[in-house]
Amino acid sequence: MSSILPILTELKTTISSKLLPIIGISVLTAGVQGFLKRSEKAEYGTYSKIFPLSINKSGGSSSPLDAIRSQFGISDKTDYDKIYNVKELVTSKTVSTNIARAVPLNRKYKSMSAWLIDDYNSNLPFWKNKITVNTRDSNDIYYKGASLLLAGTEVVNDPKTNFTTISTHSHQEALTQEMNDKILEALSDYYIKLVTEKPRTDLYKIRLMRDSLQTELNSIERAIAGFIDANQLSVKTSTQLPQYKLMRMQKEIEELYTTTATSYQNAKFKLLSESPIFQVLDQAGPPYSYTIPSWKKFAAIALSFLS
Repeated sequence: MSSILPILTELKTTISSKLLPIIGISVLTAGVQGFLKRSEKAEYGTYSKIFPLSINKSGGSSSPLDAIRSQFGISDKTDYDKIYNVKELVTSKTVSTNIARAVPLNRKYKSMSAWLIDDYNSNLPFWKNKITVNTRDSNDIYYKGASLLLAGTEVVNDPKTNFTTISTHSHQEALTQEMNDKILEALSDYYIKLVTEKPRTDLYKIRLMRDSLQTELNSIERAIAGFIDANQLSVKTSTQLPQYKLMRMQKEIEELYTTTATSYQNAKFKLLSESPIFQVLDQAGPPYSYTIPSWKKFAAIALSFLS
C-alpha cells in the first residue's frame, strides 16, 4: 500500500504539470481556427428546380427523311438517343466554360468570369491569395471563372421524382441569381440543339434533293419543248419515241419532286415543333438564403478534436 502512494502522487503531479499546457494549446488553436472562420464573408444562396420532358418525336413517327430512306431502301442505323444528366453537363468543360464566357446583365463586367473573379477577390479572407488572370492567355479568365462557377454550384437529382435542383451561392444576390439563370440558359441551348440536330440535318438534305430534282425537271421540260418545236410537221412514230421517253422521265421526276417537296415542308414543321427537353418548376430568385460562417461551432469542433 505504501508503495502505491508515491506512484499515485507522481502521476498526479505529471498530469497537473501537463494538463494546463494541453488545455492552453487547445484553446489557442481553437481560437485561431474560429477567428479564421469568422473572417470569411457571408454568402447568398438560391436554387431552381427542373424536371425532364419526354423527347418530342412528333407522336413517335419517323422523320420526313426517314420516309424517303424507306421509300428508296436506304438504311440509317444512326443512334439518336438523348441523355438527360444535368450534373454531368453543368460540370463539363464545354458547358461551364460557355457560361463563364456569357455576358451578364450587370454591364460593369464583360463576362460572367470577370464578375465571379471580382466577387471572389473582393470577399477574400486575409490569409488567402487573390486570383490573378494571365493576360497573355485569352482563355485563362474563362477557365478560372468556370472553376469559381462550379465551386459555387451544387446539382442534386432526386432519383425517385427525377427532379433536379440547381443551387448557387456567392457574396451578391444578383450574381447568385444570374449564375443560376445562365446555367438554365446554357442547358436549354444545349438540349434544343441536341434535340433539333437531326431535323435540321434532314431539312438540309431534303432541300438539296428537292433543288436537284427541280433543276433536272426544268431541263427535261426544256428538252421536250425543243423537241416539239423541231418536229411540229413530223408524224412518224420514230420521231415521236424520244418525246414519249422524255415525257415518261418528266412524270417520274415530277412524282419524286412532289414527294420531296412535301417531305421538306414536313421537315420544316417538325423542326419548328420541337420543344426543350426540360421544364422549370422553380425559378431562381428571392427569397435568398443568407449563410454566415459559424465560427463558434467551428472552434468548438476544433477544441474537442484537439482535446
